[in-house]
Amino acid sequence: MSRSIMKAKFLYIIFSLFLLASCTESIEVVLDRTVAQMVVGDMITLQAQTNPHTDEEVEWISTNPEVATVFKGVVTAVADGKTEILAKIGESSAVCVVYVTQDGGTYWGEYQLVWEENFDGNALDTSVWNIEQGGGGWGNNEKQYYTDRSDNLRVEDGCLIIEAKKEQYENRSYTSARITTENKKDFVYGKIEARISLPTGRGTWPAFWMLGYGSWPTCGEIDIMEHVGSNPTMISHALHTRKKNGSNGQNWSLRVTKENVEGEFHVYGIEWLKDYQFGRDAIRFYIDDEVSTIQYEPTEEPDFEQWPFNDEFFVILNLALGGNMGGSIDDNIFADPINNPILMKVDWVRVYQKQL
Repeated sequence: MSRSIMKAKFLYIIFSLFLLASCTESIEVVLDRTVAQMVVGDMITLQAQTNPHTDEEVEWISTNPEVATVFKGVVTAVADGKTEILAKIGESSAVCVVYVTQDGGTYWGEYQLVWEENFDGNALDTSVWNIEQGGGGWGNNEKQYYTDRSDNLRVEDGCLIIEAKKEQYENRSYTSARITTENKKDFVYGKIEARISLPTGRGTWPAFWMLGYGSWPTCGEIDIMEHVGSNPTMISHALHTRKKNGSNGQNWSLRVTKENVEGEFHVYGIEWLKDYQFGRDAIRFYIDDEVSTIQYEPTEEPDFEQWPFNDEFFVILNLALGGNMGGSIDDNIFADPINNPILMKVDWVRVYQKQL
C-alpha cells in the first residue's frame, strides 16, 4: 500500500473520530418532566429523549438515593425529602427534581422565606411587635412584672435583649419583658425558628412559643422552646389543646437534653406540616436541625378540641421568673448585674413556607 493511501486512511479515521466526538458533545438530553411529587413507596418512569437521536445508553443518577432511587428511568420513592434525578449522555444531562412526602402528604417543594426579624438598628420594630406589660402572674404564678423599659427590653448589637432584674416595681420584686406579634404577624404551617442564647440561673424561665386566637386553651399553644435554669441542659417542647393542656395536666410535652444552651446560641424551631401523613397534619420539633420529635394530628377528621393547629398562630418571646415551671428563684443570680446580667438574647426569628 502506498504511503499516500495510508496517509489518506489515517486522515479519514481521525476525521471520523472528530465527527463522532462532535456529535456526542452536541447531543441534548431532554426529560419528559422537570419536577415530580411522590409519596413513599411510589414509582414513576421518566422518559429521556435526545436531539439529535442517538442509540447511546442513558446514564441515570439520583443525587440522594436515600430519598429516591433510579434504574433505567424508573424512580422509586424511599423516604421524605428531596433529590435530583439526572439523565446523562456524555457531557449532556437533564434534571428532574423529585420531592417525596409520607403517604397522604401534599406539602412539598422548597421552603421560601416569608418573614424574618433580624433585630437590626437600635429599637424594637413596634409595627411588628407588641410589648406586653403587667405583673398578674400570667396564669402561671410568675413572679416578674413585664415592662417596656430599656432596662428590660432593648435591641443592641443585632440582637433582641430581654434582661431580668431583681427590683421592686409596681407590686412585684422582679422585672423582665415579653413581646408578641399578635394581630401583626401570624402564620399557619411552615418552618418557624429562632436563634437564641438562654440565661443562667435557678428560677429563670425563657420561652419561644406560639398562640392561636381566642381563649386559652381552646386557641391552642405550641411551645417551641422552654428552658428552666434549675435544669441547665433541659429544653422542653409542648402542645396545649382544649382537651389536653397544662391546667388538666394532660398536655403532651417532651424534655430533651442539650449541652451548652445557657450563654450560647442555638436554633430552635418547628416544621408545621399540612396533610403530612394519611391526611393528618404534623408538627416536627428540632434543635440545630436535629429533630427532637414529631407529633401527629390524632384523627383524620378535624377535631378542634384535640388539634387546633390548622389556623393562624402568632409568635411570643419572653423571659419569666419563677412560677409553675420556673420554680423557686435563687436571688444570688442577680448579685452582679453589671458583669453577670440575666439575659435572654435573640439573634433572629424566621418563617419559611412551601407550596401547597
